[in-house]
Amino acid sequence: MYEDITGLRSGKLTAIRPTSEKRRGCTLWLCRCDCGREVQEEAYKIRAKRVLSCGCSRKGQGMKDLSGQRFGRLTALERTSEKKGSSYLWLCRCDCGKEVLISTNALLCGGTKSCGCGKIMKLRDRAKNLEGKKFGYLTALAPTEDRFHGSVVWKCQCDCGKVCEVPYNSLVSGNTASCGCKKKEHDPPALHYIDNTCIEMIDHPILRKDNTSGYTGVMAARNGSWKAEITFQGKRYGLGSYRTIREAARARQVAESRLFGEYLNYYYSSPENASAYEKRMADSEEDLTSADGND
Repeated sequence: MYEDITGLRSGKLTAIRPTSEKRRGCTLWLCRCDCGREVQEEAYKIRAKRVLSCGCSRKGQGMKDLSGQRFGRLTALERTSEKKGSSYLWLCRCDCGKEVLISTNALLCGGTKSCGCGKIMKLRDRAKNLEGKKFGYLTALAPTEDRFHGSVVWKCQCDCGKVCEVPYNSLVSGNTASCGCKKKEHDPPALHYIDNTCIEMIDHPILRKDNTSGYTGVMAARNGSWKAEITFQGKRYGLGSYRTIREAARARQVAESRLFGEYLNYYYSSPENASAYEKRMADSEEDLTSADGND
């Protein structure tokens, strides 16, 4: 049994009579819209005013007359028949004199306030703000006509005397603070290789991140002992296995003294003579391995 809502109005709709059709178990009522169109809706929607028209009211949305209204630097002139998505495009005149097509949504939400000249003006304003200012070792001299990703490129003078060009964003963010001369001062010192041997690395051995013993060249063996080894001139020398980690570390220190120490003495006294050490090492290789420890 259904409730009689004949004559009940909801917005532009008037309930006429029930029909034999149902939607989700609810009887559909024939309703007439003020525009003359007839539609079928559930009785509870009419009573609760959840449906106010046949749809004609929604069709009028987005048709608001914006003629003469200002949106930032834009003045809406007339709505065109063109659309961007579901939004009509309006012919607008910018304060700079240029005419552009802007969607209704972009105007009403404030997403577009100029033909694009506003962004250019902001860039010019930024350009005026840097002259004479200091950024690290750089002093901004004057803006150029060049742009880098939309950023004004500035002519700058470094404290070293060199003139260079740097984008606005790089200056104000601090990413560029010199012409490059200061970066060179902080670069790590060059490594020197003689006979495939890095002088700096053997002079100051570095403990690898994956080292678990705490000693360079010392590692745990499967049988619970500790083994030591050393690499020099591209060759790896096994220094034997030891019962304790201290004994293995000691063997490594002795090998470093014999291999690295004498080589470094040759190098620092005369780099040209360092190559002669390779021949001596070949002669003493058997002597080095004979000093390996025992399990």
